[in-house]
Amino acid sequence: MKTVFFALKVYQNIFLLKNPLFHISFNILNIEGGEIMDSNSDLLVKLFKAIAKKGFVKGVGKSWGNNGLTFEHEIGKLPDAKNTPDFKDIEIKCSSRFTRYPIYLFTIAFDGPSSKEIFRLVDKFGSPDKDYRDKKVLFKPVESEINTDYEYTFMFDVCKNERKVYLCVYDYSGDLIEKESYVTFDSLKNHLYKKLKRMAYIKASRKMINNEWHYRYYSIFLYELKSFDCFIDMLSKNLLKVSVISRISKSGNDKGHYRNKNIEISIKKENIPYLFECYYQFDCDKKY
Repeated sequence: MKTVFFALKVYQNIFLLKNPLFHISFNILNIEGGEIMDSNSDLLVKLFKAIAKKGFVKGVGKSWGNNGLTFEHEIGKLPDAKNTPDFKDIEIKCSSRFTRYPIYLFTIAFDGPSSKEIFRLVDKFGSPDKDYRDKKVLFKPVESEINTDYEYTFMFDVCKNERKVYLCVYDYSGDLIEKESYVTFDSLKNHLYKKLKRMAYIKASRKMINNEWHYRYYSIFLYELKSFDCFIDMLSKNLLKVSVISRISKSGNDKGHYRNKNIEISIKKENIPYLFECYYQFDCDKKY
């Protein structure tokens, strides 16, 4: 037992991810909740607490995802666009204390009917990009009802018999224009379980210091995915925020080229318990 706790001890300013002792598989007691946690969860909590003790840390970039990028930088993770969890088998999501933005879950491409369905949708329902007028872009939310303020409304039809989710496009008067594009249940399930079987939701306060954002990470929640059926149920009841997106890159090597995100799925913070079961939580600002 002494060896286990010695191996788990956090040394400040050392990246624990590179310590071979943490590849050993074992369980330890969750002191705050009195439950049993696996070694990956425990290691992430230890890293979180070490970072939290630092107080405000300087942000690593200026993008909208700076909060999450900064935390990942602190645990030694490099930025990537892989469809795999950020930390071993745990996906990391960060948000600021008072933000109202939903939590991004994942993006997924349409399965059909064509192999490049997003391009067909952009060509038919998109609008010219403000900088590249010869190219169209698309950024449309999937609504729960007809929006008469816009020419087109995107809505989902979750067809359980066919095990497909169809994109239905309506005009401003509510007449169906088309019901063609779809993503299969199998594709959705594969993305969900590959990326979000477990999730860490981390909150931070932020403030500007010397004209640069700094973050103080103060709470962590660890969640486990309930089931794919819960996900489909939420999709059917419009409890998930969904958008159909295809943008033009404005910088870097891809400048002027499409960044086809297809379907982007997010969740409001208050809806997390519908999809995930919390198995650990800790708040540095609370006394236990």
